Amino acid sequence: MGLFRSEEEKAAAAAARAEEDRLEGLRRQEANNERVRQQWLASPVGGAEAALAAGERFYEVQLAVNAQERDAMFGDRRHAATGQVTSAATTLGQIEALGWRLEHVGYVYQVTGQSSSSRVFVSGEDTAVSGVTVGIYLFRNPAFA
Repeated sequence: MGLFRSEEEKAAAAAARAEEDRLEGLRRQEANNERVRQQWLASPVGGAEAALAAGERFYEVQLAVNAQERDAMFGDRRHAATGQVTSAATTLGQIEALGWRLEHVGYVYQVTGQSSSSRVFVSGEDTAVSGVTVGIYLFRNPAFA
């Protein structure tokens, strides 16, 4: 590997570097494809697709449909509130388009936090609760109906 390599040696070294670069590019692309695949499988629709392919009888997904952040303010019975409502209709439609049939729906309120403050002119505290309303959707595989 001195300064005085022949043209053939230089060409061979360049070809080896090009091949190593090509293989590294393929490894990176493969890793990226796997990451994208894992993200897809972690999504509600991707999970439904995988469960259907595995021949599962049921598929359950939990989706947040409403989130509320509340704050108790000193001396005030009103609560400062911010909320966010989302629709699960598109996701549910995509899951049904795969072949699943919506069998049952339930909703739960999941507390994510609370804040308290003292009341003015009255004893005690005022508490505001923050949380998320979660829809629990159970789908049935029509092949097992």
